[in-house]
Amino acid sequence: MNTTQKEISIIIMVFTLMAPAYINAQTYMPLPDSNATWIIQSGNSEVQDCKKIFIPDIERDTMINGLAYVKLMVMGAVFHGPWTPPPAPSHYYGPGYYGAYRSDDSGRSYIKFPDDSWELGDEEILLMDLTVEVGDTIKQLPTSEFGYDYINSDFLVDSIDYVLNGPYTRKRIMLKDLNPQWGMECDFHWVEGLGNVSSGFQNVVGCGLDNVTLNCISINDSIFLDGSYIWADPVPGNCYYPYTNAINQEEIRLPLLVYPSPASDYVIFEINTKGKNGIVTIADITGRPVTSFPLNGEKTLWQTIGAKPGVYLYRLQTKEGSASGKLLIAPL
Repeated sequence: MNTTQKEISIIIMVFTLMAPAYINAQTYMPLPDSNATWIIQSGNSEVQDCKKIFIPDIERDTMINGLAYVKLMVMGAVFHGPWTPPPAPSHYYGPGYYGAYRSDDSGRSYIKFPDDSWELGDEEILLMDLTVEVGDTIKQLPTSEFGYDYINSDFLVDSIDYVLNGPYTRKRIMLKDLNPQWGMECDFHWVEGLGNVSSGFQNVVGCGLDNVTLNCISINDSIFLDGSYIWADPVPGNCYYPYTNAINQEEIRLPLLVYPSPASDYVIFEINTKGKNGIVTIADITGRPVTSFPLNGEKTLWQTIGAKPGVYLYRLQTKEGSASGKLLIAPL
């Protein structure tokens, strides 16, 4: 065999050895880099914070520590219940800078909040990692229990599946907190191309006195998620955010109040609009329906007999619109 033949043989051998790696190489859909909105609701029975997080139309790219990020802006409304002592007026805020993230087809995404927010300093946080396998443990993931202060928690990759979402098949990963603060089963979901569909841009476990719920995601004039449920087919439109045109408004409350949280033997759904005709649907954290019942006037009582302790999803649908979120049932 001459020198040329040997060189060709070596090249063929190297390509043969490397071909499986190229064939099996996995790329992932990155998070959107323009024209996207996330509607997030957080709080407890005393205060609720509804915020719109969005990519600005202009100057949406930013450089931080030599890395390219997508800029995020925020505007929101804080509502206090009638039992909150003064001074605690409801008010609007923003638009203002929320943070920035970077994401590519490697499956990993990171977020950087403003310096010293949530006592994180200059730390970049892992937002999502789609390369993990079932049984893996993600060590010391900066995670918020309440949506305000971060702690470092260990999470188990409990299950991995795929969600049909219109023309897309998205990878979904469920993580479970190995040491929840309240001793209850807590988890959240990462979904390819969308982020944390439990709580948006914070890795928040939905377990505790406070809850954080991602209510809506819209990208390029299509809604991909609404009310904690992933659409089988995206619908035209953008996430609706009604609180846009006032500052320091008194006596403003969310259309639906759900309390107490945590609950034990009952939950009250209080609606503060003229329309009282609607259906409340309760599902477990995986989206499986548990029960449904009609509204009964301004306040509707749900007896939780038979419901196991844990986090549940609720959704109210009326002719005037809808409301959704999470509630916690504590052990007796």
